[in-house]
Amino acid sequence: QKVDTNDGKPAVTFYEVVETTDGRTRVRFYPVTGRTHQLRVHAAHAGGLNTPIVGDDIYGRRDDRLCLHAGWIEITHPMTLSRMAFTADDPI
Repeated sequence: QKVDTNDGKPAVTFYEVVETTDGRTRVRFYPVTGRTHQLRVHAAHAGGLNTPIVGDDIYGRRDDRLCLHAGWIEITHPMTLSRMAFTADDPI
């Protein structure tokens, strides 16, 4: 994926810095749109945070794991069509 300011679809992400410890910064992303790799591109791109997510082997550098975690997600169940929301604590 790439940023294409001329022909690309719009992608919007808000973010907040949660903490910085030992040279790493924990950021919460709030995507408004849902483009493929949106958070990863917005973190890595010079027009975004200009800092890839730790472990991002496409836009940054491979590490033990990709440090990207969904704390909340909401979906429509494919069979019942009911809305379902899930939460998970931040990893340590």
